[in-house]
Amino acid sequence: MNRSDEKRLEARQRHFILGIVVMVLLCIVVSVAEFHTVPKQTRPKIGMIMRGTKDEDGWNKVQYEGLRDAAKELGMDVIVKENALRSIGDYKKIIDGFVAQGVQRVIVTWHRYPPELREFLRQYPNIEFILQTTEFSEDNMVSCSTRLFEVQYLAGLIAGYQTETGVVGYVAPFSCVEVNRGLNAFTIGVKRANPSAHVKVAWSSDWNTPERERAAVESLAMEDVDVLSYQQDGRTVADAAEKKGIDYIDAHEMHPEHRHCLTAVQSDWKTVYHNILSRHVRTGRMANANNYLWQGFLEQIVSVAPLSEWVKPKAREAIARSVRDRVKGEHLIYGGEIYDNNGVKRCDAKEILSNEYLRVNMNWLVKGVEQVE
Repeated sequence: MNRSDEKRLEARQRHFILGIVVMVLLCIVVSVAEFHTVPKQTRPKIGMIMRGTKDEDGWNKVQYEGLRDAAKELGMDVIVKENALRSIGDYKKIIDGFVAQGVQRVIVTWHRYPPELREFLRQYPNIEFILQTTEFSEDNMVSCSTRLFEVQYLAGLIAGYQTETGVVGYVAPFSCVEVNRGLNAFTIGVKRANPSAHVKVAWSSDWNTPERERAAVESLAMEDVDVLSYQQDGRTVADAAEKKGIDYIDAHEMHPEHRHCLTAVQSDWKTVYHNILSRHVRTGRMANANNYLWQGFLEQIVSVAPLSEWVKPKAREAIARSVRDRVKGEHLIYGGEIYDNNGVKRCDAKEILSNEYLRVNMNWLVKGVEQVE
């Protein structure tokens, strides 16, 4: 074999080896593309426990829709337990079921909880809870509510100016800090608009008791009430007031199809839940240093729905004036001399009730609230 033949043979060998290498590399690439899959990221899961159903008009619906929309924006999944009860045994079954599904955050949409719940929360240190209360918190719990009383006060102004009989009504489940805070603010608004007006409250005994709520509206109608508001989960009171021809301020959503719906007091739950959950995305925890979130008018979390055409000009002017005052920090709701309905002074002329007091200590009703049996 001469020199030129050797060179041709070496060239062929190099080309053969190069071809083998290229084929091996192609096989590797195809194999990776065909058979190798990148593990799919698990979306965070949020559990929501509610007494009613997610489609039920009122409190349950606005809660669910707020969480659903916030979770969608943040790439989270929502698992809902509807028609849930409130015993510790029920809590345990539901939470254990959530844990089995990989849920790490649980929202409970009630205002009152059994006393033993605080100890129960400590049994799940790896679960973060959001509870609808302002009265207590735990290391693994965010105490969450809105300052709805700030616009319930505006509802009171409207009712005070609207009433022709001078008797304004209110339907509420029972006396507790959350309810008292709203009812008192409403009454203060009524009395500032119309000092001679009376505010009569009828208790229904629970958050959603349709028969008793209808009976409460009947009782208020017999007291000559011509304007009312309420704090209940559903829209029974709204429907009953419309049927009786009584003007009313709704508790969750405006019902423009109702002739007697003047406006509604409402909370932006999507923003509330987005604020809490986005913090978890950033820091790995929902709770802040104080373990509670309580935002309201100034943060644009609570508002009054657009007023109906039947709202009087004086009421409209009062609302606009009050909004301007609130922005400037003037004429606070719980500021100045305030007495309860037993004649006990609760706030001095130059005093302002603190947020801490409003959150946990309002176990009284303001002067001017009259209870209907």
